[in-house]
Order: sequence, then C-alpha cells, then structure tokens
Amino acid sequence: MTTSEQPLHASLDDVEQVKFQIIKKVAYFALATHVLLILFFAQIGALTLAIVNIFSVLAWGSGIFLISQRLHALALRIFCIEVVLHSILACATLGLELGFQFYLWTISSMLLVDYQLKLKQAVIYSMTLIITFAGLYFFFADVTYNYAYVSLLPYINIINIIIAGLPMIYAFSLIREISISQRIELTEMAAKDHLTKLYNRRFAKQLIIETRQKSIMVDNQICVVMADIDMFKQINDTYGHDKGDAILTIIASALTNQLNSTDIIVRWGGEEFLIVLANTNEADAFVRIEALRNHIQALSLLSIKPNLTITMSFGLIEWRPLASLEKTLQQADAALYKSKNDGRNMTTIATPEQDYMIGV
Repeated sequence: MTTSEQPLHASLDDVEQVKFQIIKKVAYFALATHVLLILFFAQIGALTLAIVNIFSVLAWGSGIFLISQRLHALALRIFCIEVVLHSILACATLGLELGFQFYLWTISSMLLVDYQLKLKQAVIYSMTLIITFAGLYFFFADVTYNYAYVSLLPYINIINIIIAGLPMIYAFSLIREISISQRIELTEMAAKDHLTKLYNRRFAKQLIIETRQKSIMVDNQICVVMADIDMFKQINDTYGHDKGDAILTIIASALTNQLNSTDIIVRWGGEEFLIVLANTNEADAFVRIEALRNHIQALSLLSIKPNLTITMSFGLIEWRPLASLEKTLQQADAALYKSKNDGRNMTTIATPEQDYMIGV
C-alpha cells in the first residue's frame, strides 16, 4: 500500500463504521419497540407472540453486540431472520390489519448497505423479502383478528407503518449525508496535495485558466510567482525526509496564512510552489512576495532543528495580456532560476530579457 492510498482506505473504513453506528441506533430503536410489543401482546391476550418477542429482544440485543465487535454482516443477518419470522408469525396470528408485514420493507432496504455482500446478492435477498411481503397477503389474507381492542386496529396499523418507516428515513437520510461528505472529501483529495493540502499541479492549471479569464473580463491584473525552498535537497539529506516533509507543511501553512484567500497556492512539485496573485499588479506583487520571503526567513523551526533557518527564492511576472499560461510559467521559472543563481533568498521580477533583478 502506498502512502497516498492509506488516507483513502482509512476514510472508506471510517465511513463503513459510521454507517453501522447508524444501523446500531436503529437496532436500539427496534429493541425498544419489541420490549413494548411484549407488553402489547400480553395486553391483547396474544401470549405466544409476547413470548416470541422476548426472543426478538434477545436477537436485536445480540446484533447490537455483534456490531460492537465489528461483525456487521452477521448482525444484519440476525436482524433479517428476526424480522422475517416475527412478521410471518404476527400476520399468521393476528392477520394483516395491524400492519406487522411492513417491517419487511425496512429490513429489505438495510440489506443493501451490507458491503460484504455483492450487489447482485444483496438485491436478490432484498427482492426475496419483498416477495415474502407479497406472499403474506396471499397466505394470510383470510386470517381474522380475534383479540382485544378491535376498534383500535386502524390506529395500530398506522403506528406500525410509521414505526417501519422511521428507521428507513433516519438511516438513509444520514447515509445520504455521509455519501455527500465522502464525495466532497474525495473531490478535495483529487484537487489537493495530500501532504501540504495545497492545490496539486493537475487541478491548479484549470483553476488558474478560469481565474485568468475572469480577470480579463473585469480588466484586472494577475501576477504569477514561482517559488522554491533553498537548499532543500541538502536539508533532506542532512535531517531526513520526515523532517523535510515537516518543513514542507510549515512552508505551506505560512504561504496560506500570509496570502489572500483569493490567491491560488499550488504545490508545483517537490519543494517548488506556484503562487497566482489575483487583482495584483507587478509592483504590489513584489511588495507582497518580499513580505512573504522575510516572514519565511524568520520562521521558528525549533521542532525541526534549533537555529535552523529556511529561505525561499521567488520568480515573479505580471501576466501579459496576450501571453499563454505556458509562456508565463516559463518566464516566472526563468526569473526563479536567476534568483537561485544569484545567491538565493531573493525575488526576481521577470522581463522579456530576464535581466531585471531586485534582491534582498
């Protein structure tokens, strides 16, 4: 497993855990419902069903325990068996007017969240439960209710429909939110560098072009800056790649904190960063980048190495009206090279001749 894969797998595992925590809460709701059903069945005189519901409570309790032990698939199967048997027995004893058959809809939907089942299997099992639901109307349509409180049957039917529907609404609304959050997270992972959390090179190019087009429409200027951590290879070789990664995250945080929210900051590759300053001309951009350069030089790196100083070199260019992104990046990169070649820790402003330098 590569480093970049680990966060994704961890994220997916977390989603599954949250999903089954939701089902666990639904299971507690079902357990409480069956406790009340024990009292209800005893009250109307259906003692067999009251006794059966004692076992139903035990079944849901054991399923809750299994979820706590991460045995999710087994828990779902126990829930499924309990609901099927309970629905059949309740309809065979009391008839269909009370609505106990509707619990089959709830459990048929929950089977679809069992990620250990292949989709085809889950669909087949769910359809089997729906067919069982239809079969109850075929086999028990003539069963007559012969217990107490006949006048309350319509209300009991409505209550059972609501009880069967609430877990589905609750569970799937929360799972929907998890899916949306996961999609946002995956989109962000595709757009950002996993170490620095800055935009990655592939995503940033389109974002920069869109920003450029907007600036042209409102006649605003844009400056492009290539930046590079000085002597970074030597730092890596001396202190190790873990310390190097720590420095990259510190630099990324400094860039984010010192620049504006409208600016685009990209980890361009390795220790190189690309900065796009929106609504900024060359003179203002130089002032801002110099302030940034001085801030980075003054950073405290005690967690890395006492008395260690990090500096950066910058190449800056104002994006010319007819210049392409590629040409602008080449000129900014050439200006950065001049900063590095002339002693590092400086900002060079690019010109067509690449001979105009402003240093420390």
